[in-house]
Amino acid sequence: SDEELVKRATGRRIDPVTHTLYHMEGMGFPFPPDDPEITERLTQRRDDTEERVRERLDLFRAGNEDVETMFDQVLHLDGSLEPEALMPQIAAFLGVTSGPAEASAGTPPL
Repeated sequence: SDEELVKRATGRRIDPVTHTLYHMEGMGFPFPPDDPEITERLTQRRDDTEERVRERLDLFRAGNEDVETMFDQVLHLDGSLEPEALMPQIAAFLGVTSGPAEASAGTPPL
């Protein structure tokens, strides 16, 4: 949902010293450490405000409406789920029936 995406983006923080990414609610990135020195220096990207995130969502939708009609099939996923929960849906959509180890065997790295 839009609310989930806004929450994910607006909660991101970066430590300018270590360049480590955190999320204030632990969504997609770890929670910031319980260290006042680190917490005090965390910064937020200028475009991770709610207003900018909603603008980016509008631009994304406007740009994808035309593109989506060009494909026979489009997979819509729930972005609030963990990757492990999404992989079976993606595999089924792609018609992959083997496990990850079997699927990658003999496949050169990208």
